[in-house]
This record gives sequence, structure tokens and C-alpha cells, in this order.
Amino acid sequence: MSQVKLQEWKPNRGQAKFLALPDTIKEGFYGGGAGSGKSEVLLMYGVCKRLHENPLFKQVFMRRTYPDLKKEITQRARELFTPFGAVFNKTDMVWTFPRPDQYGSGATPSGALIFLGHCELEKDVHQYDSMEISLFTPDELTNCTEYIYLYITQERNRSPKNSGLPSITRAAGMPGGVGHTFVKKRFVDLAPEGNKIIVGKGGNKRIYIHATLQDNLEHIDPTYAQSLSGRPEAERKAKLLGDWSAYQGLVFDEFRDKKYPDEPDNALHVIEPQFIPTWWPKFIVGDWGFAAMTYIGFYAVAPTGRVYLYRELSWLKTKISDWAPVVKSFVEVENPKTIKFCQSTKQDRGSDKTIQQQIEEHLGTAIELSVNTPGSRIAGKMLIHEYLRWKAKPQLTLKEQPEYNPEFALYIQRNRSIQEYKSYMDLFAPPKPEDNLPKLQIMCCEKSNHVGHPNCCPIMIDAIKAASYDKPKNEKPAEDVAEYDGDDPYDALRYALDTVENYVSESSNEFERLKKEEQMVALLRNTNDWTGFYRNMNKIESESTVPVVHRYSGRKH
Repeated sequence: MSQVKLQEWKPNRGQAKFLALPDTIKEGFYGGGAGSGKSEVLLMYGVCKRLHENPLFKQVFMRRTYPDLKKEITQRARELFTPFGAVFNKTDMVWTFPRPDQYGSGATPSGALIFLGHCELEKDVHQYDSMEISLFTPDELTNCTEYIYLYITQERNRSPKNSGLPSITRAAGMPGGVGHTFVKKRFVDLAPEGNKIIVGKGGNKRIYIHATLQDNLEHIDPTYAQSLSGRPEAERKAKLLGDWSAYQGLVFDEFRDKKYPDEPDNALHVIEPQFIPTWWPKFIVGDWGFAAMTYIGFYAVAPTGRVYLYRELSWLKTKISDWAPVVKSFVEVENPKTIKFCQSTKQDRGSDKTIQQQIEEHLGTAIELSVNTPGSRIAGKMLIHEYLRWKAKPQLTLKEQPEYNPEFALYIQRNRSIQEYKSYMDLFAPPKPEDNLPKLQIMCCEKSNHVGHPNCCPIMIDAIKAASYDKPKNEKPAEDVAEYDGDDPYDALRYALDTVENYVSESSNEFERLKKEEQMVALLRNTNDWTGFYRNMNKIESESTVPVVHRYSGRKH
């Protein structure tokens, strides 16, 4: 941070540009390189605007964790705010400024408030629910999740009526961190050089002011710049130059564990625990470890093709003989289509039996192993993206659609397989509506406070949110997820969705039958006509035993 005289603070050129933003711009982001004075300009923003002279003014300066505040912010805030007569309440972490009529009186200040807050978990946002925050200044925004930022900015960033105070957010941060992707999309992508007003939904304006260490050289130790120059390429570009393309950040930025403002209802991957019909196909998929975690997920596939993770089990430093009986109790009741574990279980680890053989012995059944071929990790990551996707794919325009060739269709029919003929005809079938998005949902009881609910999977949720891209190689953007502590559920998810995808594609007959059966069950609930129900179910059963190929239909039988 800048080293200045006790009663003097002068902004550098970048900070001055940031402070000059009009209050009509709802969100301002001062971002880029390390050492550019980001924290300090956020601390001083309200004071420089003389908002602290208004007794109704409230500012929340926020870091992700309390230790971040204690180590880096509290002392500098003391140096900056004490000369204004402000006093600090350590318990509440709030600076109180004197009202204009209290200056020099010696009275206890009772005016404007600047809170030094933190919000480590997304549920912690509710500690601000009773506040009207005139100025919200989250520091190191890329260490924050999108939900935390949007919730406070859109729900709590407000001022008392007729107070004359603005309702604005001024944030700062540099590339990297869990929030890298959302910050880059929200502020940087549309104006990489900065200084351009972006008009968002509802007419709200936002702007990015690019900041680098060069803006703050007179206040920075020269050896700090030299040390940054010697860092690995991606880190050097990010911290020294403020290059937002150096780090890719959060991998699964489409993942939603809460309803975001202005997004459709289906943009949600975490749902309340619910009943899983016994006849839905089920899969048990695990990633084995001893020093690392053994993680096992239980998946069910609805007739629509949507996958539900409805139960998870995990152990650390636990022998197979201790956890396998627990899994076996579920296997015997739920009769899964497949039990799959990671490829590493077949390795010889110096025992009489491999890990795979030990698991099979204790479960009393054979298990399958995950695919471990070149490119399987990338393919698995892409499959997770597809199952998390909640936006429908754009439909082809008339110009983009291929032209039907009847002679070629007849040639395929006569000389190729029925599958090839069907694939060609499917190109011209009307697109099916994607009414099962997202194709993956995870049950978790956090919202309903069902403590100890058996159908709750918070470990998987944390693992998906923690996934970030590996370091770039040879200046090329990284494609794979970097290994990280607690990535076992992520690996298990790759294996699980690969298993489900193969099952669905190879079991189209069964899925058509399951869809019809579900329709009949729904009809029974509405009519209570058991006679009609049994008649229809018998019909479905008889039809499913006779393979039928419809030459011009896009349906699978």
C-alpha cells in the first residue's frame, strides 16, 4: 500500500480516474495488476467524495475472510481515518465518524459508518440483510463468488430516501481466484482496455478502470516490481500487467447453487431433496482413496434423461472393510445398473489382492472401472459442461440447415446400416425442445435446514465450485482442470456422467418405456382409474418386446 504522511493522502493517476466516476454509474471496478493501490482507494472512496460528512452514510469495505482484514486492512484504516476524528469499535469492526457539528467538540462520534466486513461463505451474505449500504466496496473481488457480489450489490446497496446519498458499488481486484471468470465477463470482456461505460439490464451502468503497478510506482518498493518480473509467465502477466487472459479462473461458471437475479427458473443445479422412484435406473460411482478421500455418489436417471445426484458418502483414512458394508447395504436395496470406481483401484499396492478385488469382495459383486485413455479428462470435463448447461442451444437457421437429398437417402437405405440411414434422416427432423435442462441436478438440504438428511450432497457442490483451470502451457490456454485438494468428487462425477451417457445411448428402448410408464403414473394420480392403468401398462410392456423401426421418424425405439 502507499506510504503517505499521516494527515495527507493523494491519489495516483489511476485512483484519481476511479474517484472521478459519477454516481450515475452503479458499478465501478478498479482492476488489474498488483501494487496499484486498489485497497487504499476503496478505503478512501467515501471520504474523498465527502460522503462521511453525511450522518446517514454507511460503507461496507469487504474482504473474503476476517484474517485478510486483520492482516492487511485494519492498521492502514487506522492511519487513514483517525485524523478525521473517527473512532474504531473492534468488536463490530466499524469506524464511526463525527457529525459536522461534532468536529472539535470532543463528543463521541455518532455520524457516518464505515464497516470492515467479510463474507467467507455465500450464506454469510444474510448478515447484511438489515443494512442500507450507500457504498459497497468489495476488495479483491476475484476472491469472492458471483452470488455474494450480486446479492449485496442488488439487494443491499441502497440509501435512505431523501438522504442525498448515492447507492453505488466500487470494487477492486486482480486476475485469478474463484471469481476470476465472473469478474472478467462482467467488467473486462466488453471493454478490455477499460474506460467504457457498459449499460446492463435495467439501465444500470458499470465501468472497468484498468490499473497497474506503473500507476503507483512512487509508493511501491522497487524490489517488488522486480520480483514480479521473475515470476512464472501467467503470474507475471496477471500481477505485473493486469492481463485477464493469463488465468482462466473458475471452470464451471454455469453452475448455479442458488437462484440468480434475472435468470430463468431452470438455471439451478442444487435442489431440495425429493423422492426418487424405485424404478428409475440408478448408478453408484466412486473415487477411491485412503490418505485422500474415498468419495461415492449415488445417481438416478429420470425418463427425461435428467440425472440426479441424490446421496453421497465419503471417508478419510478408512479401510475398505469399514466403509464397504455401508455401501453394500444400499446396493442390496437399490439394485444399481452399474457400480464403477476409478481406474487406480486395479493397481497392485503390495497386498495379496488389488483394491478392486478388495472392494468387490466386500460388496459381494463385480465393479466396473473408469476409462483412463488420453483425452478422457478433457472429454469428462466437457461432458460435465453439457450436463450443467441450462441455456437451450440455438436452432439452425434455414440457411444453415443441410439440404435433403432423396437419392442419397435411398442410397444409404440400400447400402448402409439402418443406424446410418436414421442418422441422416434425423438431420431433417424438427428439433426436439430441450425441456430437461439442466441435465444434472444435485440434492442438498442446506436451504431447508434438514440437518442430517440422508439425501444431501454438499461435498460435490463445493468440489464443482472449487474447480479451476490448470496453468497454461506454452502460452496456450489450459483446457484441463488443475488438481486440487478435495477434487475426488469432481473425478467421480466425470466417471458417473460418462457411465450415464453410455447407458442412455445404448438403452433407448428402456427409456422410451420409462417415459410412457411415468405418463401412465401421472394419469393414474389424476384419474385414479386403476383398470385403465393396468391396461395401458400391459400395452406398454407388450410393445417394448417388439423392436420397431420407423424409417422417417427421429424417435428411438
